[in-house]
Amino acid sequence: MIDGKKIYFYRIKKGLTQKAACEGICSVSYLSKIENNSITASPEILQLLCERLDIETSHISEEFINNLKKEIYEWYQDIKYRNEEDVHRKFEELQTQMAHVDDLGLVNLFQIFSVRYFIYKNDLEKAKELLDKLTEVKKTYTTEMEFYIFQFTAHYEYLLDNHKSALYFYKKAYFLSSKLSIQDPDLIYQLANITGRLGYFSQSHFYAKTALEAFNAEANYAKSIDCHIILGVTYSRLKDFESAKSHYLVALNAATFNPALKIMLPNILHNMGHSYFQAEQYDEALSVLKESLRKKKGINTAITIGLIAHNYYMKDDVKEAKQWIRKGIKITGEENITAGYIRLKILEFKLLKLEQTEEYRKFIEEKAIPFLEKKQDRLLLIEMYEELAIYYSNKFSYKNANHYYEKLNQLYKESL
Repeated sequence: MIDGKKIYFYRIKKGLTQKAACEGICSVSYLSKIENNSITASPEILQLLCERLDIETSHISEEFINNLKKEIYEWYQDIKYRNEEDVHRKFEELQTQMAHVDDLGLVNLFQIFSVRYFIYKNDLEKAKELLDKLTEVKKTYTTEMEFYIFQFTAHYEYLLDNHKSALYFYKKAYFLSSKLSIQDPDLIYQLANITGRLGYFSQSHFYAKTALEAFNAEANYAKSIDCHIILGVTYSRLKDFESAKSHYLVALNAATFNPALKIMLPNILHNMGHSYFQAEQYDEALSVLKESLRKKKGINTAITIGLIAHNYYMKDDVKEAKQWIRKGIKITGEENITAGYIRLKILEFKLLKLEQTEEYRKFIEEKAIPFLEKKQDRLLLIEMYEELAIYYSNKFSYKNANHYYEKLNQLYKESL
């Protein structure tokens, strides 16, 4: 079927203005009405426009369209559940079939799910290219397509560490999911994850509990464990350490007795160790964190090492703290600044009682804060703003101290 949206879609696809598309066929105002479905164009004009825009008018059966749509949705499920072999094979097969399809809704749907495919492949450049192309034809979206566009845009922004932007698009997708009566526990989990990373722990707690119920109903054990970890984190932040521990123990038991889930053990143990640290149970924390480190086998170890060092620092074990700080800095390197490196350096300054030195100020103000503001690491930013506010207060530089207290208050206000 040829309608106004299809005319608009193919005109944009060919990069033509309305004037260039309709020259010698009809007026620009007439074409505009066709594209907005304000009028039904005559068959002769439609035929001429289709020829100019290279729109195939051959008939494709409704059954073929419906079957292909079903295949596209099944392919999306493979992407979601990371069915590696099927994901790539089906993409190639669908590309071949879509080359002969001119159904606008199906073309859009395939392009939208292709964004998620390229995100899955970590080809963010290609994902962005597709998102930009889809923006050009957003007039042709259905509400369901908007839902997926928002969700995949959020995922893209999250992978670029644009956490506030990611949250904005996740919430737009969440609003549309309610409107469409779509139950998507993955979307709710992503909201739990991103709000937790931004320090909005009450929101994170709500989303994690909601997602956990859905994943339990699906018997999706890996995602259930992820939710238990987030709930452990939020309970710890809310100072309910017993509830946090109960969630970590559920996650540990599930991962320990399921061979396919043992890969999750280091992360569970790290977060459990952090909870013990927050509860000032330093010996318990050290035991769990060292077990996490053994299971990590050298992968992503800097943050765990930094936390071990911090536990020794809190126990006034200067010798052990220094050794673990040196080990952590050696792993992170001093060339590329990271959140793990920042925590280690701050701890080193404190261990050496250098918090009131110019070197300390310069490290936070000139290295740590620019990096963390760019990364939108809200939690560590709060710590760094507070450190500088205290530094300047102790120097009687109250104007500078107030500057960082204002920044600190602004971050706290965002969570209200």
